[in-house]
Amino acid sequence: MDPRLKESLDRIFHPRAAAIAGVSERRDNPGTLLLRSFLDMGFEGDLFPVNPRHEEIMGMKCYPDISSLPRVPDLVILSVPPEAVPGLVRECAEAGVGGCVVNTAGFAETGRPEGKRLEEEIREILRRSRLRLVGPNCMGIYSARGKVALFAGMFPVPGRAGMISQSGSISSISFLTGMERGILFDKIVSSGNELDLNCADYLEYLAEDPGVEIVLAYLEEVRDARRFLDTALRMRGRKPLVMIKGGLTPSGERAAASHTAALGGSAEIFRGAARQAGIVLAEDLAQMLDFASALLHLPPCGGDRVAVVSAPGGLGVNSADSVERAGLSMARVSPRTREALASFLPREGTSFSNPVDLGFGAVVPGNYRRVLELLDRDPEVDIILAVGSAPASRDGDIGLIQAITDEVLKAKPEMSKPVVVVLFPSSLVQPQAARLYQAGVPAYLTPTAACLSLRYYVDFHRFPTEEGG
Repeated sequence: MDPRLKESLDRIFHPRAAAIAGVSERRDNPGTLLLRSFLDMGFEGDLFPVNPRHEEIMGMKCYPDISSLPRVPDLVILSVPPEAVPGLVRECAEAGVGGCVVNTAGFAETGRPEGKRLEEEIREILRRSRLRLVGPNCMGIYSARGKVALFAGMFPVPGRAGMISQSGSISSISFLTGMERGILFDKIVSSGNELDLNCADYLEYLAEDPGVEIVLAYLEEVRDARRFLDTALRMRGRKPLVMIKGGLTPSGERAAASHTAALGGSAEIFRGAARQAGIVLAEDLAQMLDFASALLHLPPCGGDRVAVVSAPGGLGVNSADSVERAGLSMARVSPRTREALASFLPREGTSFSNPVDLGFGAVVPGNYRRVLELLDRDPEVDIILAVGSAPASRDGDIGLIQAITDEVLKAKPEMSKPVVVVLFPSSLVQPQAARLYQAGVPAYLTPTAACLSLRYYVDFHRFPTEEGG
């Protein structure tokens, strides 16, 4: 990675001083909300509100312009009308600021000549300086270690994921819904129109960041596509890249053009290039988080042989179908494991092959845990898919969802093999799904979602890393 680019991005994501231009006394003012977000995050550097019409904002001294600040900030956020942006970018460039985030919309994405003219004016200023720019038309950045937020109410978490999103809303929703799945972020960039810094720059940076173990992306246009794909290829087998590509249909392409000024391309060509580069393509946000859950939480696997554990017989069969439809293999449970299962499970209404059908044996506390531990020790099994319910209820625990979740969580610390749980699509399961995710056990609402995620997880671990050749 170019050292100057890395230095600029380090200053943007880990600023020692930051300024926000466009704050006001209005509580709903975007600049004021961003100022509040820095305070919510516990930003540890110097923080400067900027607006020539105010002397004080939120009890903090307000400065009239960038040149009057007591020190040169690493990061300046511009939340001002579009026509005011070029002048402030020029001030930042002349002051030696590291990077600007331009939240403001109203540029090339409008399709109007004045928006394109403003972008070209900004581009010309950047050509003559070392200043780098995020946006315009974006929400900006989140940095857990740098304590910078996209919006008020965020807080720093010890995350392991990174994200690049040309949509501000998808970046913020991913932060919120990712927490439910134990996907916590170290860095997020909402990149908007990418007038200067683009997705290839961010991907190179995240690929080399030791604090980021997986990268998620929502992109409507892959600018500098060759460099982006080359970086993805270098990441393959080392750090997963899970991506939604917007604008792959005619309707989506038209929407993307008015959203971030993106230009579409051939869907078939892009899918082929992504496959060669090892990029995991998801269809929507839920699927992206599904795939990321398996890739982030599960330990490396030794193969694709899946053992299905279930008390409901029908869901066990459905799960077996999903395993094979996803291109995975159903494990052959060893005779030794089958004998051990027969020693404590009923002989009637059960199956000790694969799927392992506990039948009403699941009603007995401890049985589910014992089955998981036996399968974990079976050399014929690589992955365990556990159906987390039973055709019974006890003490208000409908379907024994809580009881089975308890047993999975008790078994997990003693297990070495990856385990995922399939619940069912109902609000009843959400509290237990959250418990599983927080413990690093991916929980899915359908066998299809679970097995598609396992397919990409297995493929990723099959690819040799650079270190391993």
